[in-house]
Amino acid sequence: MRGRAGIVLFTLIVLFCLLTPMVSGYDPRVPDLERVLLPPGADHWLGTDQLGRDLLTRTASAGRSSLLFALAVTAVTTALGATFGAAAGLAGGLIDRLLRFAATMALALPGLTLALTLAGVLRPGYVTVLVALVPLGWVNCSLVARTATRRVASADYVLAVRAIGASPLYLLRRTIAPHIAGPVLTVATADFARTLIAVTSLSFLGIGLPPPDTDWGGMVSEATPLLVAAPRLAVVPALALAVTGLAVALMVDTRREPSSA
Repeated sequence: MRGRAGIVLFTLIVLFCLLTPMVSGYDPRVPDLERVLLPPGADHWLGTDQLGRDLLTRTASAGRSSLLFALAVTAVTTALGATFGAAAGLAGGLIDRLLRFAATMALALPGLTLALTLAGVLRPGYVTVLVALVPLGWVNCSLVARTATRRVASADYVLAVRAIGASPLYLLRRTIAPHIAGPVLTVATADFARTLIAVTSLSFLGIGLPPPDTDWGGMVSEATPLLVAAPRLAVVPALALAVTGLAVALMVDTRREPSSA
């Protein structure tokens, strides 16, 4: 039940982020200095920001950037982690030991600190954020894929396919991949929430999109000097991030419900 609620909530958030900038009559990037810091009203439901931009439209546009990039990073790390983890789980031996060593080293490193170090020597932008988050982002998925692959690889039907001379690539694609997809998707969903927080955290520190484009972290960073005068400028994007995180957390329950039923 909670998982279904998470799916509905996340769907509403995505629709809000995608459709609001399309139907709104306000450009989230263009300042309007005659409407600076207007309070919520009929024309601007959440008011305007320090440059006169509609806060509702800008929050939706920033959310679209946050969600799309977090999804892109998660897709890359999931593909890498699932591929390396499945290969190590099937091959075993040296490959498996190397992957476990690399995963142990990666988990021992402070992820956000390493991301800040990498991002600090590169120019601000989403390419920098991608380079900063991918090196450690694949670890959780690789460990889950490795464990699931080792379990599936010992099944009788897999042993039978191997006995007739099937190649490792065939085993991974046709026999093992369908059976490890569930655990991989579960960890990918959880990784998406962590990636979204990491992306917004880096943007808050000035390593995300350069103005006038922004995401939720960038909006909070821009609103920090105005926390006393106009706290809604920071509260609205922060609340949007919190609600999205809640929705994703509930969606993780959806992935676990069948196994716990």
